[in-house]
Amino acid sequence: MEAAIEGVGKTQEKKKKKKGPREFDWTKATFGHYVLKLAYVGTNYHGLAWQEPSTCPTVEAALFEALQKTRLIQDRQSCNFSRCGRTDKGVHAAGNYVSLTLRLKPGSESGTDAFDYPSILNGVLPSDIRILAAAPAPSGFDARFSCLFRAYQYYFPHAGEDLQKMREAAAYFVGEHDFRNFCKMDVENITNYRRRVLSVSVRPLSDGVAEFAVTGVAFLWHQVRCMAAVLLLVGQGLEQPSVVQELLDVERYPRKPLYEPADESGLVLRDCGFEGVDFAPSSPKPAGESGLPTPSCAADTFRNLRDRQLRASAVASCLLAACGGEPPNAEREGKRKHVPLLQRPGCPTLQEKQQALEARRHRRKLTEGEEAKAEPAA
Repeated sequence: MEAAIEGVGKTQEKKKKKKGPREFDWTKATFGHYVLKLAYVGTNYHGLAWQEPSTCPTVEAALFEALQKTRLIQDRQSCNFSRCGRTDKGVHAAGNYVSLTLRLKPGSESGTDAFDYPSILNGVLPSDIRILAAAPAPSGFDARFSCLFRAYQYYFPHAGEDLQKMREAAAYFVGEHDFRNFCKMDVENITNYRRRVLSVSVRPLSDGVAEFAVTGVAFLWHQVRCMAAVLLLVGQGLEQPSVVQELLDVERYPRKPLYEPADESGLVLRDCGFEGVDFAPSSPKPAGESGLPTPSCAADTFRNLRDRQLRASAVASCLLAACGGEPPNAEREGKRKHVPLLQRPGCPTLQEKQQALEARRHRRKLTEGEEAKAEPAA
């Protein structure tokens, strides 16, 4: 009897072991190089690029978690990942792109037997990140280096700004210029601050909102937000349109005036351009237009977001009215005297920042050398 009971116990123990998660056999997997188009609301994320998820949640961290959960990739390091527009904290995207190696259906040898990647990933991604499309990547494709242009739109409340003056100022941006006075200089990674802007526009939209749209080959850190900040000062009558032309003259103005970039919540990466990708434009399109229609699941997500924002706007207007309403622009500006940009203190020049970086690196080398000398011999 005891032997029978012991036998039953062992059988149950074996069944429990069988119920455990099976190890995925990656040696049998086949892969193909794909490009994904994604849209996201950046409010809850510290930008696109991967950082330590426990301290800095990012769009890429959520994407990699979904990719690994669905076993479309084995890990982040081995999937040949490349991103196009590296959006900052709080910035949104209607059309960003990544390229990576994804697992194909079992038994696929031609490299074309793919899963429905958007449906699979949207089923596990957070609702504020949506995959809009997927397709095999062209030969030699890299989401960053194959990009022909990037198009951004900055939305702002239209509170009486002179949009015609903003257009005059924005026109100075078109062409190739040194934008060091319109960005946050990253001297550790960037030495050339010349960028080419292809087109700009400033136009009113509905519901008291206006838009600054800019398309360029590539952009610097905070560049679009800095451009928008200066244009808004022009629109408010606090600066002349020619201030843009003057700040682009880095020989005359080598120090960027101290000013804050425009709020990140209004910035959207609208789309990026590529050759050979069906759902990406190969030439710049007018502001507001993009590639293929948005999948219904993504449209529902962003429609719900828009409705929540409209409700929040109505509530804010109600509360503002309870406080006596909004004072005129002149009264609001009168509380804080405006100092013209060209009269403000300036940041260190690019050369000074580079010299400071070299000094820090030199001190670090000396410190490391002293620590190595102090280590006891093995």
